[in-house]
Amino acid sequence: FATKMENISSFSMNLTQPTNTLSVLNLFNTIFVVPFIAAFLYINILMLYTFCLGRIFWESSRYILFAHMLINDTIQLVIAVLLLWLYEMQLKIPFPICFTLIIVTGTAYLNTPLSLAAMSLERYIAICFPLRHVEICRVDRLWVVIVTIWMTGLIPYITDLVVLCVLLDRTFFSQNISCKRQNLLLTRFQNILRSVVHAIEFSSVCMTMLYTYVKILLQARKVSTNNSSASKAHKTVVLHAVQLLLCLTSFTHPITERLLLGLDNWVYTNLAFLNFVVFILFPRCLSPLIYGLRDEMFRTHLRRHLPRCLKKIRQVLPR
Repeated sequence: FATKMENISSFSMNLTQPTNTLSVLNLFNTIFVVPFIAAFLYINILMLYTFCLGRIFWESSRYILFAHMLINDTIQLVIAVLLLWLYEMQLKIPFPICFTLIIVTGTAYLNTPLSLAAMSLERYIAICFPLRHVEICRVDRLWVVIVTIWMTGLIPYITDLVVLCVLLDRTFFSQNISCKRQNLLLTRFQNILRSVVHAIEFSSVCMTMLYTYVKILLQARKVSTNNSSASKAHKTVVLHAVQLLLCLTSFTHPITERLLLGLDNWVYTNLAFLNFVVFILFPRCLSPLIYGLRDEMFRTHLRRHLPRCLKKIRQVLPR
């Protein structure tokens, strides 16, 4: 127990010690993501604006779930970029602000696969049970689904808060720290709980998406070979699976980080940045493509709200 407390004391001192000098590569990484996040935010805001102005979208559970995923991904990515900039610029912030940011972005990150599962189930019900779709997927019941998604994502972070309150001295909570999720994992129990939550969540989502894909595919073949609605639905589920796979792969980051620990090479130094670009930024950019541009009704409304300066893009979008 004494050894553990010494390690925790050492941990708190390491978090508050000055960091190394900012390098040119850190500055490049900070600037590199700016155009991507700007484009992502512009597209998401335009789609949310289109959703808010279209009353028909408010009456469909599919589009409400889509809007929730857009809001969730926007929140997650904005805070994740902010944390990336703080990390790359080697800046320290007060612990309460840091932990709040980590809770919000971490919960939103875990929400993504659950949202994908919910949207896949909605498509499954719409295709396989069209007569009961309105009854089962009632708009006034969606708040239960959304609250459940957020509460499930909060579980690991509530545990982190309890552990930190028990193990750390109260003075630590008023200090400035290097804001990174791994820096807040003090015990083996936290790592085990995080792994268990990730395993249960992603295995459940994978089974759900596999089940819905098979059922939609069988229904498409059963009804008609020209059933475009079913065909689009199972293509959407496939794209969901690709997005989920990218999210799942990002959880190998802690493993690869431990394997490369101590190696003074370019891969380890920039592992966090590469992980962010490939497995966080890119999957979030798929969401507007999967729904906003592939859906005929939403695409039609989106064309009306494109600024005049984007006439060429408006002409490229199919009617």
